[in-house]
Amino acid sequence: MKTGEYLFFTPNTDFQLFGSQHLIMIALTVLLAIGLSVFAKRKLSEMQQVRLGRVMTVTMALTVIAWIVIRLAEGLFDYKTDLPFDICNITALLLPFLMWRPRHRVHEVLYFWIFAGTTQAMLTPHLFEGFPHYTFVKYWLVHGGLVIFAVYATVVFGIRPTWKSLWRSFLLLQVYVVALFGINLLLGSNYAYLMGKPPTASALDYLGPYPWYLLVSEGLAVVFFTLALLPLLVSSGKKRTYRHRKEGPTS
Repeated sequence: MKTGEYLFFTPNTDFQLFGSQHLIMIALTVLLAIGLSVFAKRKLSEMQQVRLGRVMTVTMALTVIAWIVIRLAEGLFDYKTDLPFDICNITALLLPFLMWRPRHRVHEVLYFWIFAGTTQAMLTPHLFEGFPHYTFVKYWLVHGGLVIFAVYATVVFGIRPTWKSLWRSFLLLQVYVVALFGINLLLGSNYAYLMGKPPTASALDYLGPYPWYLLVSEGLAVVFFTLALLPLLVSSGKKRTYRHRKEGPTS
């Protein structure tokens, strides 16, 4: 039986922006991010928490690899679009190596990249295929998985980025952008949409023409990084207030 006879491999154009499949996947991501974090924090030992985190990272990396293998097997692989150079794909691919042992210096960078970039990709996906096509499955396992892992690592491992983390993450983002710009020039590709806007609707449509939307995106990155940090600052402030009230004045 040919692969095309399986719905998993059969092309479709069923995905619609903010359609039922889109909304279900966003809701499922939010529920799993909260549910897994609460479950691990309350029910698992420290070693079990680490192992569950490792399972998540390996699952995402293998998903990226499996997608590439399928594209190659079907003769559809295009090096200009299918190499794992986009920030979400390369993060998912490297995550098992970066976070096999949870480290603050790594997570403080990934936290901002994921919540400022991956969440945008979830809200306005560059996606045509709907469930159960393998591209749909891969897209949400990677993008949803990154968000789930970012929440998990922050809550369960207690890794909390700071203002210094924000600027460190932004600086490394510039390094990534410059390197990827060179790769795009070399391959004639458009990874991370550095050379032009995506063919589907996206937030970039509201940021002006090329190349000005790239400069606007830089400013928005700082804004989104700050918004991602605010919940942690508020939470830390509440904890300090609670401790102060519980312990009473020190003098």
